[in-house]
Amino acid sequence: MSPTIIQFNKADPNLKEIRQIAQSAREGKVIAFPTETVYGIGAPASKRDAVNRLYEIKGRRRDKPFAYHIGDWDQLALLGVVHNMGFRYLSKRFWPGPVTLIAYNQNREKVGLRYPKSLPTCTLFVMAGEPFLATSANRSGDPSPKTAEEVVQSLGEQVDIVIDAGPCELGQDSTIVDVTLPIPKILREGAELEAVKQAISDIELKRVPRKKILIVCTGNSCRSPMAAGILLRELKHKQLDREIEILTCGVLARDGGTATAEAVFVMKNREIDIATHKTRFCRREDVLDADLILAMSKQHYEFLVGLAPSIKDKIKVLEIEDPIGLGIHAYEEVVGKIEEKLKNEWSTIVS
Repeated sequence: MSPTIIQFNKADPNLKEIRQIAQSAREGKVIAFPTETVYGIGAPASKRDAVNRLYEIKGRRRDKPFAYHIGDWDQLALLGVVHNMGFRYLSKRFWPGPVTLIAYNQNREKVGLRYPKSLPTCTLFVMAGEPFLATSANRSGDPSPKTAEEVVQSLGEQVDIVIDAGPCELGQDSTIVDVTLPIPKILREGAELEAVKQAISDIELKRVPRKKILIVCTGNSCRSPMAAGILLRELKHKQLDREIEILTCGVLARDGGTATAEAVFVMKNREIDIATHKTRFCRREDVLDADLILAMSKQHYEFLVGLAPSIKDKIKVLEIEDPIGLGIHAYEEVVGKIEEKLKNEWSTIVS
C-alpha cells in the first residue's frame, strides 16, 4: 500500500494534522519528514519495533546507530547529553540547522544528535513527546532524497506517512562533527562546511569561552547583575574574561527589564557599569548549557533543579538576601556579601 502523503505549508503547518501524525508515530508508524538538508525517515526513540523497521528500510547494519533528532532544546535533557565546550559552541552556532553532532551522554556513550530547522518536523517531534531516531530517507548507498516525490520513488510502501513541505532548502546532507574530542573533528563533509571549519578553528585557537557561568536570582534586576559585574571585573583583572562567559537570569524575571536604580548606583560607586543590563527569565536551555550555576538562595536552587534535575551538582548556593525595597544601605551590604562569597568560590569559578 502506498504511503499517506500529507502536504504542509513549511512556514505555517496545520497543527491538527501534525498532532494526528504524532499520534500515528506513537503507535509505531514510520514517518518521512523534511529538513533543510534532505528528507529523513524516523520514529520515536522508545518505539523499538518501529526503529527495527528503520534498519530494515535503510538496509543498515545494527552496529551503526541512528541519530537522535530533537524538536526543541528541552528534548536534549531527555538524552542526558554532556555539554562540553565543543558541543556547547557548535550547537549554539549551528542549531537549529544542518549540522549533526556526535557527543557523549552521561553513560559515556557516543550519540548522534540533530536539531533540524524545519518547522513542521520540529513540531512533530515536540508533539510526539520525545526525540526521534532518524536517518535520511533512502536505502544505504543511494542518493538522499530532496523532495517528497523522491522519498516515495525510493522507499514507496515501506514508509507509512510522508510529510510533504516542498523541496529541501539546501539539498545536501548534514555535516557530521565529533565533539567528544578536545578539538572537534569533521566526520562527514556536508552543508555549512566552511562555517563549521571556521568554528572548529575558533575552538582550536581558543577564541571561544571554555566555561559558561550562570548567575541566578529572582527578578534578575539587582543581585545577579551585580554579581556578574563584580565577577567580570575580577576575570578581566586576571585576564580570564575571554575564557569564561557570564550569563544571568531570574526565576521570576520578565525579558527586557532593567537593573534597579539602587543596583546601578552602588555598582557605579565601584566603577562597574550595569546600566545597560536587560533582565531575562531563566529557561531550561540556560541551566543545561551552563558549566557552573551560582544561585542566590535555596529557593532558586529548588527552581533550577525543578527545570532540570540532572544539573543539581553544578549549582552553588551563595545565600545572598534580596535588597529590593530596602534602600541603598541594604544594597551596599549585599554587594559586600557578594564580593566575599565570590572570593570564597574563586577556585571553583576559574577551574
